[in-house]
Amino acid sequence: MDEKMMLTYNRASLKMIRNNLQVYAVEASDSVAQNTYHESMMKIDDLLANIDLKLKEI
Repeated sequence: MDEKMMLTYNRASLKMIRNNLQVYAVEASDSVAQNTYHESMMKIDDLLANIDLKLKEI
């Protein structure tokens, strides 16, 4: 598997995880849990941005 394909696969997986976290955040009744979900989503957003930059370089 070449680097571009691996990054594309990882990007798709991260987007799916992020979408699931978004659903959990909306459904969570505890504000601490909501904040934790949102923090995780922001970290994934950073990873996605880095992957996008790398894919543009390739």
